[in-house]
Amino acid sequence: MKSIVVLFDEKNKYEDEKVFGGKSAKELCNSAALSLGFDVKTISGCTTITSLLEELDKICRDSGADNLIFSYADCLFLNKELTQELLNTHIDYKAEYTFAEGYPESFAPEILNNGTVSILCELSKTTAKETGAQKVSRHSLMDIIKTDINSFEVETVLAPVDWRLLRLAFDCRKKETFIACQKLYNHGEGVVDLSEYAAHTAEILKTVPGFYNLQLAQKCQGKCSYCPYPAQLKQKEGTEPALASKIMDFDKACALIDQIAEFSGEAVIGLSAWGECFNHPDLIKIIEKILSYQGLSVFIEADGCSIPDDFAQKVAPVVNAAPERTNGWQKFMIAVSMDGFTAQTCTNLRGSGFNLEKSVEAVKKLQEVLPGCVYPQFVRMNANEAELENFFRYWNDKSNATGGNFIIQKYNSFAGLLKNEEPADLSPLDRNVCWHLRRDMTILYNGDVPLCFCRVLDDIKGNVFEQGIGEVWKKLDEDNKCGGCDEFYTFNF
Repeated sequence: MKSIVVLFDEKNKYEDEKVFGGKSAKELCNSAALSLGFDVKTISGCTTITSLLEELDKICRDSGADNLIFSYADCLFLNKELTQELLNTHIDYKAEYTFAEGYPESFAPEILNNGTVSILCELSKTTAKETGAQKVSRHSLMDIIKTDINSFEVETVLAPVDWRLLRLAFDCRKKETFIACQKLYNHGEGVVDLSEYAAHTAEILKTVPGFYNLQLAQKCQGKCSYCPYPAQLKQKEGTEPALASKIMDFDKACALIDQIAEFSGEAVIGLSAWGECFNHPDLIKIIEKILSYQGLSVFIEADGCSIPDDFAQKVAPVVNAAPERTNGWQKFMIAVSMDGFTAQTCTNLRGSGFNLEKSVEAVKKLQEVLPGCVYPQFVRMNANEAELENFFRYWNDKSNATGGNFIIQKYNSFAGLLKNEEPADLSPLDRNVCWHLRRDMTILYNGDVPLCFCRVLDDIKGNVFEQGIGEVWKKLDEDNKCGGCDEFYTFNF
């Protein structure tokens, strides 16, 4: 049976950097593809899943290939042995689509027979038209197959160890994966099992932050029963959150955003580390500054009663004017904290000033002008466990104010600062490297950076205004004693 290899070139920023022994990722990927012994064709310019499938269908017909081996042009670690195993499985079991599961992303291609490509192409124009119109991503083929998965003979080659928990990806589509590729290439020479090596090498697991959580203003209502911030602020500065007045300087905030864009390339910037960001007079300008970088997104976590009545109307033009993001996230996301289904439970947890009706109304206003960006939030704990199902059923309904968007958040005891109120222990049996130490940086209003969000205002490792993000990021590796914290398996973005 004749096979052909097709590499899709996304023309990304890092694929032509000659940092892999004097060669680029694209060159190494092409060499790996040629080593398979089949014709290799590189394509580009396909913007939607439908246009990609049309091109693949044409290639199959023009070449007379029975099987299509598909990957991306920046996957320098495309594995010959794994690809051959996939192809053998595909042929032996007469599969229509074959993929690898459990391996780091970009180690293995996807394989389809020519008839399947034609069927998927037609499917993307008819019953799966909405999916077909989506932008091409690394999961496009699976996305279109999933629209009618029972109609296809799908086979899977499973990794001997499931590495999915670590979310390993070795391609050059963005800075963090590009850096991971460099480190694996430079230090993994001669290693037989690159998956195993990468999973146990700290400098490969930690590249650059993907989530920055900024404290724009100290002030908030300070009445949440499960928040350590009021006690910490009282201890550190002798004041209550409701009376606090310090904010992050606007010019420093803008310079910090410039730093983030330069250092991480793509990231989500949270504006709710501690305090309510709505208490910053230049909040809209800061959001606009963040969105001026196409690789950056904005995330706000807010008490629904603290959202100003005119916020939705002010922020919507800024968000709508910004181009789509390159980081895979929405331009703007806001989680509106409620933590209950009844007014009584909400006020018990969030203070007597909390008004559930006002919070729901804030959700509706935001949804009207920024559809799909709003997420009612419920922190699951013993005190509200009885209302979890009702909250889920209501907000999961596609006809409600958010169209089915919501967040159920794990209770956080902040490494023992608060009493453990988790209704159930969901932590893995084996402790993985903490996602937050690998991916997050919390920055207080004055530029101070605590080891992690769970340290609240303590354990300051450096100051980004004085030392820069890169220098402080290195310091977060020092002397991490996190054994009492169970947030290690949770992640933000």
